[in-house]
Amino acid sequence: MNKRLKKYIESYKRYGILNTVKELFSKIGIKVKLHDRIWKKRIYLSRKINELCNGEVIDGVYKGAKFIYSSDYFITKPAHLLGCYEKEVQQAIYNLSKENNLKHFINVGAGEGYHAIGTKVANLFENSISFELDKKNRDIIKKNFNLNKIFNGFEIFSKADLDFLKNIEKKIEFTKSLFLFDIEGDEFIILDKNNLNIIKNSYLIIELHHFYSTDDKVEKLQKELKQYFNISFFKTESRKFSNFEILNKFNDDEKWLMMSESRPSTMRWIVCEPINLEQEKSG
Repeated sequence: MNKRLKKYIESYKRYGILNTVKELFSKIGIKVKLHDRIWKKRIYLSRKINELCNGEVIDGVYKGAKFIYSSDYFITKPAHLLGCYEKEVQQAIYNLSKENNLKHFINVGAGEGYHAIGTKVANLFENSISFELDKKNRDIIKKNFNLNKIFNGFEIFSKADLDFLKNIEKKIEFTKSLFLFDIEGDEFIILDKNNLNIIKNSYLIIELHHFYSTDDKVEKLQKELKQYFNISFFKTESRKFSNFEILNKFNDDEKWLMMSESRPSTMRWIVCEPINLEQEKSG
C-alpha cells in the first residue's frame, strides 16, 4: 500500500473524517475550519474558564497575571489560567531565578507572552526581553504587559536569527540572565557554537522539538551544550484537577481536556547551568 495513503487511513482511524479532510486541504495550502466534537468542546471550555477566571491566572508561579482572550491561544487558555500550563517550566524558571539572583529574562519564541508576562508579574526578573516571529503575537505581548499595568522594563523583538544576540548584548549581564528557548526546532540552528560561546555564562531552558529534527542533530546539540553547561532534563508530569474548586461542576472528561497542552508527543526540556559559574560557587 502507498505510504501516503496508509498515513491518511491511519489519520482517519485516529482523528476522524473532519481532521483528515483538514489535513488533506492543508497539503495544498487551503485552510478550512472544520471542528470535530472534541475541538468544539475545547472551544467551549476555553471560553467558560476565561469567564470564570476573568482572564486571570488563579494558581501557580504566575498567579495574578492577566491575559487577553486571544483566538490563537484559546485551546490552551484553560491550562494558562489554571496556572498549570508548562508548570515544570514555570518552576524551573522560579528556581533558577531565586537560586542565582538573576535579573534578565530572555524569552526566545515568546508566543503571546505567557512566560514573559508571568515572570514579570511574579517579580522574578528586573527586565524581560521577548523575541517573537509573528507580528500579531508581538502586539498581543504588549497588550498583555499593559493589561497588567507594566509599561516599562520590557522589550519586544521580531524573529531571533543567528545574530539575535547583537540586539541585546549591551542591555544585559549574561551572568545574570536566563534564556528560555521555544522556537519549534530552530534551537538546532540558533544554538550554534558561536552563540553558545557568547551565552556560556548564562542559564538556559530549551524546549527540545526532537520531532522537527533528527537524532543526530539532537545528539550534536546536547554534546555541544555539555562543553559549557551542566545539563539536566525534565518533561511534563502529572496534573491534579482536584486542586481547583472552580472545576467541581465540570465532568472528568472536561477537566482532563482543560489540562491538555495539545502537544504532538511527549516533550522534554533541557536545563543548562553554566559550568564556569558553578565552579566559582563551589570554589
